[in-house]
Amino acid sequence: MKALILAGGRGTRLRPLTHTKNKHMLPIGNRPMIERIIKDAVDLGIKDIIININKGDKEMPELLGDGKRFGRGVKLHYIEQPEPNGMMYPIKLAEKLIGDEEFLFSAGDNILTGGLKKHYADFKKKKSDAHVLVVRRPDYQNFGVAVMEDDKIVNTVEKPQEFVSDLVLSAIYFFTPAVFKAFDYAKPIDPKGTGKAEYYPPVINNWLIENGYTFTASEVTGWWKDTGAPEDLILANRLILERECLDECKGKVKDSKIEGNVEIGKGSVVKNSILRGPISIADNVTVENAYIGPFTSIGEGSVIKDAEIENSILMGNCNVHNLHERLDSSLIGWNAEVTTKESLPKADTLLIGDDSKVILAK
Repeated sequence: MKALILAGGRGTRLRPLTHTKNKHMLPIGNRPMIERIIKDAVDLGIKDIIININKGDKEMPELLGDGKRFGRGVKLHYIEQPEPNGMMYPIKLAEKLIGDEEFLFSAGDNILTGGLKKHYADFKKKKSDAHVLVVRRPDYQNFGVAVMEDDKIVNTVEKPQEFVSDLVLSAIYFFTPAVFKAFDYAKPIDPKGTGKAEYYPPVINNWLIENGYTFTASEVTGWWKDTGAPEDLILANRLILERECLDECKGKVKDSKIEGNVEIGKGSVVKNSILRGPISIADNVTVENAYIGPFTSIGEGSVIKDAEIENSILMGNCNVHNLHERLDSSLIGWNAEVTTKESLPKADTLLIGDDSKVILAK
């Protein structure tokens, strides 16, 4: 079995962070989110993993490398997508690399607990041609959904405004090579009226169903997140830290109070501070005269002095100092600085890039 993982797209809802970074490289629990689905694939015994990237993307191959660090025999292959043609189109692009094998197909920004072994076992047990992970959600109108009859999917509908099902389609599938036939016959659609037809999931899914292929599903019983918006990143970081954060110190702690699970990386120094976990602190971080609250991840090389932060993600090489108010539920990008200054009259000085969002306390 092989795997095809999507790492393309522009991540417009995560701007300005994605002006300079591929969204799949954004960290959750101090780890690029795409590495989580790669690990899930490797845990299934998959050795050949295909990563679909934007045309001209050099950062993703530099970040992930050739696959060796993910396990013995693991190989990563990269294919560029010349232009956006819909979420499912990379399947067609990867056909020659996949060949006649079954494969895992997943978006690189889908995060779930429990791994994929149970779902793969369901796929094999049901002898399906296609199998998708589904999640029961009350806000089904914002997603594609699966309509089920007798343990099989009989229809998939994109963002239904009237109730047909609350089983939301994740972006995690298992396919046999039968799916390649769909691209010879299925017609792309343009539901948004943009003038460009694309291969949305229902296009491929429903062609398979209508042509007699067995399409099944298994329900995610833990949590699943499509991390497409800032609030999704914050929540996913919280969920990951609750589940995975260790009580481990590889740095130095002096005159500080630590509660709960707190990971402190190599070369990091914590002085005269209060840390309430779960917290993940990467390597070479300085925390001094600070309060770091639960569900916070601090990226490598950051400096936090005379500040309070909780439920936030600092990407790396951030400088946060001399704050009079606590930072909460915040995303701070690489090499960013957050500070205050004394001035009369009292005023704020802002340097804000495109597509930024600033909320000031009253």
